[in-house]
Amino acid sequence: MKNMSSLGACLGVLFMLGCGGGDKPAETATPAVAPAGPAYPVDLANGKLVYDKACYACHTTGVSGAAPLTDKTRWQTQADKGMPTLIKHVTEGFTGTFGTLPAKGMCMDCQEKDLYDAIHYMMNQAGVQPKY
Repeated sequence: MKNMSSLGACLGVLFMLGCGGGDKPAETATPAVAPAGPAYPVDLANGKLVYDKACYACHTTGVSGAAPLTDKTRWQTQADKGMPTLIKHVTEGFTGTFGTLPAKGMCMDCQEKDLYDAIHYMMNQAGVQPKY
């Protein structure tokens, strides 16, 4: 019986606490929003190294539907997709309207940061700015 009265007292306190403050508006948590901008510091010199190592073969002339560096319109279309999408496509591979991009652009030892820099380098060469 002693346990039942303790349980009743606890439930009563919880009930009273839950009923208070009816006049105050409910507080809502504001979700944290990451500022738009680069995920990493951009290193164009590293991007050029990666480009020369792995991207050059296709992006110089447009092999397999790759956007040549001289095609600003195509690069702007890519830039408009946003860096998160581009990193996903480069990392996983992507088949689109113009052709197929193999996973990591065949740079199997490249880290995400290397791919990020290479994308920035190519966009820079094409004269467009990436979107974040």
